[in-house]
Amino acid sequence: MFINLQAAYWMIAILLILMIIFMSLTLSIKMSKIISAKKEKDCLANFHSYLYYLQVELDNEAMLRPPNKSLRSFEKKVLQKTLLPWVERLKGVHREKLLILCEAIGLNEYNKKRLQSPWSIVRLDAAYHLGILRDKEVTSQLISMLHRSNFDSSICIIARSIAQTSEYPNEIKNLIQYLVNNTKYHLHLIADISKESSLDLRSVYISFLYEDHSKLNKIGLIGLQDQVDQNIPETVRSFVHSDDKETRILAVQLLMFAMDLTEKDVHYYLQFPDWEIRNMLADWIGYSGLTQYTGLLKVPIQESNWIVSRTSAKSLAQLGEYGFEILCELAAGIHGEQGREVAKEYIDEKLKQTINTFSHVDDITEYNQKIFIYQKFFGKRHDLTKAL
Repeated sequence: MFINLQAAYWMIAILLILMIIFMSLTLSIKMSKIISAKKEKDCLANFHSYLYYLQVELDNEAMLRPPNKSLRSFEKKVLQKTLLPWVERLKGVHREKLLILCEAIGLNEYNKKRLQSPWSIVRLDAAYHLGILRDKEVTSQLISMLHRSNFDSSICIIARSIAQTSEYPNEIKNLIQYLVNNTKYHLHLIADISKESSLDLRSVYISFLYEDHSKLNKIGLIGLQDQVDQNIPETVRSFVHSDDKETRILAVQLLMFAMDLTEKDVHYYLQFPDWEIRNMLADWIGYSGLTQYTGLLKVPIQESNWIVSRTSAKSLAQLGEYGFEILCELAAGIHGEQGREVAKEYIDEKLKQTINTFSHVDDITEYNQKIFIYQKFFGKRHDLTKAL
């Protein structure tokens, strides 16, 4: 009995000591954060006039001058927290001016030293910031770092920095292939990482279309959507008949973005077996304002897939008087019962939207024209009166 009681006392004592140690650690961490935050606030206050100078001078032609004194590591860290978000938001000349300034301040050198740290978290943070700084001298180090990394989250950060710093399209090509073969990242994420590069990667994406690798084919189709021109490779059309649904969708998307579709093509894709493609085409016609294809939406609005039907109705409502007239025809049952309800819904919605957005005479004229078309099919309604 005495031994058990003594053991209990020892256990209580050990637990109390552990609680005291844990509480001390927690308090010291909180105090450290408070002190660090205060130091950063004071440091930023000292740079207040300098940061104001940068904002004022950013639009001028003259280069931005660094601070008059050499900066300590802590001061560089604090300035980096302010300047690099600016670099991320800005483009063109403004970004270039800031990048030159960051190098003059010593932010590149500061992060290169941190890239050699024994602590992986410090190296990863340095890699992230060197990517934003577009430091071309560290690309090879980042590639080596990528191949040594075992964690998905760190791979994403390092890969992004490689894309931002690389000077050669072939390095980006190798990067994409590495990510496809060694990670479980979604292909859109891999494509987005590659798009962080300022290089023209059109040749890289086109080369992927000819690879015997479905994931690389998809990366090529995704990548080219932001670099479309009139010379879309003929092989893109072959992917429309792929056994893989995602590949088919991406191929049609690319043809849409490139505006490489004839009326015959649009008619064909509006009857395509994949409802996603039919829906995509119906939506594209509306938001692109392609009035020449208005009549083709009579078929998809009457189909049984309610998503495609509603999208077609929405697009018809966006396509002016002819689109509105087709909605009225369908709502009146001229083409049968299919699509009547959804057409009625979008007619009412369009009329309410038009009358609620009057801002000039053209809006009033548009509303009156729609009322005229409506009354042609349904007669007069007391709740619909002419604006003029």
